[in-house]
Amino acid sequence: MKKGFIRFIPNALSTGRLFLAFIFPFSPEWLWLWLVLASGFSDFLDGWVARKWQVQSWQGGLLDGVADKLFILSVLITFVSAGKFSGWWIPALLARDLLVAFTAIYAASIKSWDSFKKMDVRWSGKIATVSQFFLFLVILLLPAWTWPALCCAALLSGIAAYDYGRLFLLELRHRAEKKTSAM
Repeated sequence: MKKGFIRFIPNALSTGRLFLAFIFPFSPEWLWLWLVLASGFSDFLDGWVARKWQVQSWQGGLLDGVADKLFILSVLITFVSAGKFSGWWIPALLARDLLVAFTAIYAASIKSWDSFKKMDVRWSGKIATVSQFFLFLVILLLPAWTWPALCCAALLSGIAAYDYGRLFLLELRHRAEKKTSAM
């Protein structure tokens, strides 16, 4: 296969996850497990293909992240609406995502988008995403274990939020030091 064609595969998988995020709330409950599995598999596969064939891009990473966040938010809201757990868990489960969104808005507002773009994917973020997908599987397959899975996913989201926040503050400090030394 030509690398030009392969370049589109990760973005097509991420776009497919956006579609799954849109249809999830309107899907029958018996289909939820399959949609979660398809989304989780596409998330793994798009990253693997991009790394294996060296077709990573900043824009593709952004599309992947947005697709993940929208799918996770769609599932969380659907599960809360279906009475699977209380809505007060959503901010704790999305701590990392909320911090990253705030960071992007802040970086754009101070015209420091490059500082935000330099924030590489972190293992803490990958683990938080995996824990969210694991939470969905627990809710669907082992509902008696929902409470521990919620606590675990919220804790890992909080750790990832701290990690990303620390990274962004370090980048801002580095940017300020460069600006000061240039004067």
